[in-house]
Amino acid sequence: MKNTDPVSDSEPITVTWRKVVTCVLITLVGFNLRSVILGVPPVLPLIQHDLGLSYTATGFLTALPVLALAVGAWPSGLLAERIGARLIVSIGLALLGAGALLRAFRLTTFSLFFFTLLLSAGIALTQTAVPVLIRRWFPKQIGLVSALFGDGLIIGEAVAAGVTVLIMVRFLGGDAWAGTFVFWGTPVVVLLACWLWLAPAAPVKATRHISSTQSAAVSSLSIASPIQRKRVNALHLGILVGGGSLVYFGMNAWIPPYNQAIGAEDATPLALGVLNAIQLPVGLLVTVFAQRLVGRRWPFVAAGALCLVAILGLVSAPIEWQPFWAACLGGGSSFVFALGIGLPALLFDCSSVARLTGVTLTLSYGVAFLGPLLGGAFWDMAHRPQFAFIPIGLAGLLLIVLGAALPSGANFGLLEENAAT
Repeated sequence: MKNTDPVSDSEPITVTWRKVVTCVLITLVGFNLRSVILGVPPVLPLIQHDLGLSYTATGFLTALPVLALAVGAWPSGLLAERIGARLIVSIGLALLGAGALLRAFRLTTFSLFFFTLLLSAGIALTQTAVPVLIRRWFPKQIGLVSALFGDGLIIGEAVAAGVTVLIMVRFLGGDAWAGTFVFWGTPVVVLLACWLWLAPAAPVKATRHISSTQSAAVSSLSIASPIQRKRVNALHLGILVGGGSLVYFGMNAWIPPYNQAIGAEDATPLALGVLNAIQLPVGLLVTVFAQRLVGRRWPFVAAGALCLVAILGLVSAPIEWQPFWAACLGGGSSFVFALGIGLPALLFDCSSVARLTGVTLTLSYGVAFLGPLLGGAFWDMAHRPQFAFIPIGLAGLLLIVLGAALPSGANFGLLEENAAT
């Protein structure tokens, strides 16, 4: 009997124009997941002054999206398995847009934190569900499309951090920081409308009968996936990807106070600028070679070795070398993120990718959040600023060890071949 079920979000996309449109949508989703939150730090001094926030409250405001990702990614994965990843992205974008726009009105400390939590929940839902859709819609191009999603995230960070103040001063008024919330929230609403209109359709119900061809593909994945689980799991991937994020967040957190402690405050702007600016070209370079690199051991091992050497150089070499070491650390962390974001979709079969992607993201952002805190504890205990970078050196070692322990490239190739059946 001919299958008359509606098109599912578990079916690969085969029409070229739809592939292109969907890739653009996924990249724009990544952009908006970061532009909304990275547009806040440039105007944070104004927010702190106008609302009378303490430094503790200010720090918590910037950390809230990371905490939401760490806490909410796993439940988001479970929810995606139950109601469908496409719907989860729709809900996530709706929460993101609503939170971004509503926090611009009735400005109080409570409303700012409440709506920031709301949009952070939307980020957690969306970022967990997108890799699931990549796995299902693009089984032959997981590396490429995952890299495009990563590019969107990186570009969103860079653009929001770079132009928010310029937009505010030039068009909104010198202290109209609430207007920047509207500026970055409006594109999310437009994207939500485009997503509902153009993203491949999902079935009315989350469960349905599948065709014999799809059943064979699922069976082949079920045979292949236990081979992978013997060698890698969500704990492995979460700490691996989290190691790269720890390097990025840790360097952003500790370069300014480290330079202040050693009397080199003038070096901070250039070092931070290089650390963040290098993310974009590295991400674009990875996109070009993503299909060849994703799932290989050596890129993670090489990135870990680079970060380890760079952090040792940063604390021992003359301060004039700091921008170079910052570039190495920023590039290494970006390399890990761009490749690591596709690993859950590549390693896990369709039936478990949502849940295990959530676990992976929870672990990775938990590691990223914990690293700077441990750095501060080491500094306090040793009373030496260099000790703040110990977690970053440990992250480099973890990348080497866990990268070397990934399944071989041949096993990845087998899984991708099964996915394309």
